[in-house]
Amino acid sequence: MLRAGEMAGWQMFPVGVFHAAFFPKEEWGADDIVVEDSALQKLALDDMAFADLHIARWTAADEGTKEKLRVLLRRIAPDIIQVEHPWTWLLLREVLPADNKIRIVYSSHNLEWAARKPLLKLSLQNASSEAMLEATRLLEERFARTADLVISISDVEGEEIARSSGRRVVHMPAVSDMSQDAPVSPRFAKEARSLSCRYAALMGSAYWPNVEGFFSLFPEGLGFLPRGEQLWIGGTLSKALREDDRFKIFESINESRSRILGYIDDSEKSGFLGSAECVIVPVQIGAGSKLKTVDAIVSGRPVVATSHAIEGYGAAVRPAIGNGLYIADTPKEFRSYIRQAMRGGLAGCSDAVRNSLRLGALSHVWNGEMRQLLSSGASST
Repeated sequence: MLRAGEMAGWQMFPVGVFHAAFFPKEEWGADDIVVEDSALQKLALDDMAFADLHIARWTAADEGTKEKLRVLLRRIAPDIIQVEHPWTWLLLREVLPADNKIRIVYSSHNLEWAARKPLLKLSLQNASSEAMLEATRLLEERFARTADLVISISDVEGEEIARSSGRRVVHMPAVSDMSQDAPVSPRFAKEARSLSCRYAALMGSAYWPNVEGFFSLFPEGLGFLPRGEQLWIGGTLSKALREDDRFKIFESINESRSRILGYIDDSEKSGFLGSAECVIVPVQIGAGSKLKTVDAIVSGRPVVATSHAIEGYGAAVRPAIGNGLYIADTPKEFRSYIRQAMRGGLAGCSDAVRNSLRLGALSHVWNGEMRQLLSSGASST
């Protein structure tokens, strides 16, 4: 959304509110509000499924944090504040003046309460989980009723938000920021040639759903790949998988059929995905798959993904299913599609589908909604 606004000519000021323990310093922005309370850190780490809500509640009650945001708002004097996820609304509503004229946009990346339900099955549930789940649901519902405009990147979840809040919800599917004009890094294509290797690409963070998705779809490891074919894994997911006992059970075969790459810079992402025989998105729970899915589609390579990975895209990806985007929800189906792609038997998505999920398409729609919001002088209902 930030890049979409900048592309449309808006002056954008990204502001994050988070605990220092959860993001490395090199990722902190100039206007970010970073808290470092040790008791809050322990509370969040002890209840990871609801860490965001704990941090949001703490910042909304902390006078020092509230004053930092007040100073920031006076300096920037925004016409619109777009809140990504519901959490920061708890803090923001504490500092907005009584005669507030700033338009508030709620940008929902996923229904947080619904996304957390399956996480509670991963040994993350405690005595307060049900109450925290309900508090999250109420926060999302009330924010949707309060905001001047509501955006959802999922058509399915957008319909649910509209039902529960009685509000109009604008569907803006996640798009890729990989430019079609930027030079593509030749690094991975060269390395694959030098190793006489064809590879499937997997990129992700060490977030639990990514780890669990891998082992649910590759429960017997990577032995289905013959020599000369590998799974190349980028991002912090690579280290998390290698250190997991389930990976070590098949350690010998997994080590020979995979390549652990670690961090991949954004400038090299298109080269990593675009040089692969296919890109895979093996996620079955959680809410972080949408951006991985869209990057995979825009790469132009065949995409093997689960039904969960394409939830919310609706009409945007429907023409690609079976023609560039291959859906598999069982280990057998997933392996079969990867084998076909490795042998050049699968096509990538069409240019029409890929272009509809690029940044320019989102920028046009986003700009139109913001202009209408400012000119209407009233909530978008």
